[in-house]
Formats: sequence, structure tokens, C-alpha cells
Amino acid sequence: MTKIKEIFKTDVNRPISPVIYFHEDSPEKLAEEVGEYIITGGYDDSTKDGIHEQYVKLLKGIHYELTEGGREHPACWISGFYGSGKSSFAKLLGLALDGRKLPDGKPLDEALLARDESPKQGEFRKAWQELNSKVDGLAVVFDIGRVARDGESIHSAVRRMLAHRLGYCPHKNQAIAEYELNLEKDGLYSKFLDLYEQEFGRTWESSNQRGLVADEFSLVMSRLRPELYETPLDWADTNSGSSRFIGTSVKDCVDAMVEMLKQRAPNATVFLVVDEVSQYIHGETERMLKLQTLVSELGKQLKGRVWLLATGQQKLEDDSVGSELPKLKGRFPPHLRVHLSPANIRDVVQRS
Repeated sequence: MTKIKEIFKTDVNRPISPVIYFHEDSPEKLAEEVGEYIITGGYDDSTKDGIHEQYVKLLKGIHYELTEGGREHPACWISGFYGSGKSSFAKLLGLALDGRKLPDGKPLDEALLARDESPKQGEFRKAWQELNSKVDGLAVVFDIGRVARDGESIHSAVRRMLAHRLGYCPHKNQAIAEYELNLEKDGLYSKFLDLYEQEFGRTWESSNQRGLVADEFSLVMSRLRPELYETPLDWADTNSGSSRFIGTSVKDCVDAMVEMLKQRAPNATVFLVVDEVSQYIHGETERMLKLQTLVSELGKQLKGRVWLLATGQQKLEDDSVGSELPKLKGRFPPHLRVHLSPANIRDVVQRS
């Protein structure tokens, strides 16, 4: 007699995470997630809601904007109700564009493409290769609800997370990260690095997550700029723990992003993948308005070098009472919007 577990392709007793967490991005975790990922759709012309179709649409849309479009609104909206797989879709796409590797050295993008077993798998691969050939991808992937501080707007969180991704002091020490950028702009950063290593016998890059990092930074600043900081803790007393950057305007944040990329990633195309955006801005008109402004400023200043990929449960066309999402439609072009439907559960069951 055949046992139920024997009809499945894989071990039914293996641990499977109930939800996807954006902050879990180790090679081992990515291998687990992509190995469990099922790309639905891709079977006939009547299929429009499968994951295959949505990946192809989005990749082609971004490629079009980079090659022929105006790039005024470099923003993609990825929607789907709970269980539709929108978080997996966005996370794996972003980290594949980032060039992540799995524990065996295999590129994440190859593992993701291999998960499309449909007759049209070549369509997905072609769309991926065409876009990937145009960009030197760098991704910043995070859940806004998890990283936001004190109800800050999305643009402020984006600035912090990009700085962290580029190697500036971790986002818990934003004042230090801000000064690092200023030192770079003034041509003093190399001298700072040398002074730090002379003082502590280790590199700044290996030490900037230490608990006493603010005090150590302050001491070196007193060596670097003694005319401004007379004692070793003067800088720390004035700046450490400062939250003054949270209220910075959208334009100021994008200005800082432009400068950070100039200093540390001049050739990169950045993909900001932000999860649960619709929930975060729900009922918050100010957050929604600043998100609109962020998209406009990214298009104006960076012209396709930085893309926002935002996820939400609802489509932007959702005009239900009290929803402000339709007001974002002008910032997220229709060909850059995809919606994942949970209706393809048949594919998931058949391939399990």
C-alpha cells in the first residue's frame, strides 16, 4: 500500500518556514527558500496570473524603461494577498539582481531560473538575461515595518539601509555614517582610516559594529580635526545617538544617496526592495505623499540608476473606501505593476 508521503517528490517531514523574512539572507537560507520556491504559470496563452508571467512582465518593463522609456518613475508595485508569494517573489528577485551566491557557489539567479519548469521557461530566462546585461545590480532588501524608527517615512529608512549596504557605519549609528560621507566628500576619509588603524591596531571596516564605536570614532575625529574637537569625546557628546537625520526631507535624502553612490558604487544600478509598503502607509497620508515624492526625486536625480520595488497586499487600482493607494498610480507605471494570485495552488500541489 502506498503511503501518502510517498506520492510527494520531496520529503514531507522537512522543515518549511511558514513565512518569508526579508532580514534572513544568508546563503544557507537563500538556498532553502529558492529550493522550495515554485514558479507557477507559463503553460499556455490563457495563463496571465502565474508567477512566470509576472516575472517576465516586470523584467521586460524595467528593461524597457532603461533602454527606451523616460525613467521618470523608476518604481514597481508588486501586489498579492497573504499567501500569494509576493514577498518571496520580490526578495528572490532583488537578491538575484544583487548577484548573491548559494553555499555551493552557485549563483542565486541560476537557481531561481531553474525553478521555472514550464514550457515557456526560455521566456523567463531571456527576459532575465536582457535586463541583467544592462545593469551592475546592487540590492537593498528590507521589510519597512521591521526597520522603521519612530514612524519615520520610507525615504528616511531607504537612506539608512542604502548607507549600510554600501558599507557605511551600521544604521544604528546614523550620525557616524553621515560623517563618513562628509569625510569622503572633503577628501579626508583615507586619512581618517589611517588614523583609526594607527590608534587601535585594526581597520575601521572590521570594527565599525563594535559597541564602543561612537567613542572610538570620536577619539579619531579629535586627532583628525583638533581645531573642532579638543577632547576625545567632544564629537560623541555632540553627535552620538543623534536622531536629527530622521526628519530630513525627501530631496535631502536622495541628494545623500546620489553622493553615496558616487563615492562607493559609481557604476551600480540599485534595486530598493521594500516589503509591506501598503500596510505601512495605510491611513498615513503624510507617508503616502512622501513616497510619491521619493519616486519623483529618484527619477529626476538618478534617472534609472535606483529603482524602488514595493510590495503590498492590494493593487493600486483598489478604490475601496478609505484606501489611498490609487493616489500612487501616477508614480508606479502600469507596465511596472504585477499582481500575484493565489489561484495557482494546483501548480503548487502537483509539483510538491
